[in-house]
Amino acid sequence: MTRIAYLMKTYPRLSETFILNEILGLEELGARLQIFSLRQPDDTSFHPAVGGVKAHVTYALELTGFQSVRNGLLLLKLHLQLAMHRPAAYVQTVWNYLRQPGRQRLKEVIHAGYFAVAMQRSGCTHIHAHFANVPTTVAELIHGFTGIPYSFTAHAKDIYRSGAAELDRKISKAEFVLTCTEYNRQYLSAISTSATRIHCVHHGIDLTLFDGRKLSSEAEAPTDTLPLILSVGRFCEKKGFPYLIRACRILQNQGVRFRCAIVGYGPMRDELQTLIADLDLEEHVSLVGKMTQDGIAEMYRTAAIFALPCLVTDDGDRDGIPNVLIEAMAQRLAVVSTDVSGISELVEPANNGLLVPEKNADALADALALLLAQPALRKQMGDRGREKVMSHFSLMSSANEVWAKFQEEARAAEAVRGVAQHD
Repeated sequence: MTRIAYLMKTYPRLSETFILNEILGLEELGARLQIFSLRQPDDTSFHPAVGGVKAHVTYALELTGFQSVRNGLLLLKLHLQLAMHRPAAYVQTVWNYLRQPGRQRLKEVIHAGYFAVAMQRSGCTHIHAHFANVPTTVAELIHGFTGIPYSFTAHAKDIYRSGAAELDRKISKAEFVLTCTEYNRQYLSAISTSATRIHCVHHGIDLTLFDGRKLSSEAEAPTDTLPLILSVGRFCEKKGFPYLIRACRILQNQGVRFRCAIVGYGPMRDELQTLIADLDLEEHVSLVGKMTQDGIAEMYRTAAIFALPCLVTDDGDRDGIPNVLIEAMAQRLAVVSTDVSGISELVEPANNGLLVPEKNADALADALALLLAQPALRKQMGDRGREKVMSHFSLMSSANEVWAKFQEEARAAEAVRGVAQHD
């Protein structure tokens, strides 16, 4: 049976629930996985569901600290083993890597050698990397060293901040490529010059956690309770949180009753807090720190609206379909977002949510004011959003699609081996 090496930059990571969900779904379907992480997590906050993962995790060896000499000697030994076993392949792989345009990092070659031996020893027959940048670079190197086939999932930043030639090369060597939106799939297909198949597989969420229940109905809520506008995401530019804060100032100027909570963490926290203070919104807008999925699920149950004004940054960074939008819709929340990347594949304007132009606080405020003024419309959109998620974005529907691609690859490899043996 195929043992799949799941290769990631950091595992586990609080902001990457989509990968955690995929692993859990695949294991439920019977997949044999082993996780390889290039970095140790620097955060002690994990989603409780991490405890349900069966796969063993192998971390790259550290080259700093008191074990650096010992680890360095071990890595040198492993690379010598790879070079002696397949000398031509080893030299060609390193040479091809070093002559690529752009910046090469020796540690990627070092990590690839360590993981290559570990994967061979554990019987891994396929590598799947998450993100088209560094993890897929390492998968490509391992493939060169060992011949183990690889595939990868491309997401958002890793696509639009990578060069077309680099993406095309990685696609051409892969058995297949997955990506989380049809928008991404079309972009990658336009870049690709090879016959490698590129599939859209939307992320799925655990519908038992986001079950559509509210803590209390609006009819039962106290009349003096302010409706909550909720947002969740990393405090980074592409989430567009400054526009949400400015939209809240517009709502306040119009006398609209509300409160807003933005859950997350990241490099823009101080900037966002300063903007809230400058706009005199401390009593209406709050920044909430890191939360696990369980905590966020409770927040969804208390909210009236979910807002996420995503945007495309100057360097091309953008979201695909943010998982938090899927979670909010599963929880029957009316959502307001922007028509960026693949978001319109989830949010159907005027049906299960509203979409406004990116970087437009006035349009965002108008959409929020409309939903705040019409509870019946919020409920209608929330119910339709739940239906869309249940039919297209469940954890197991996504896992089944991914698992089918792995099985197709395994059958094709078995057929090739059968032909070789017959010859």
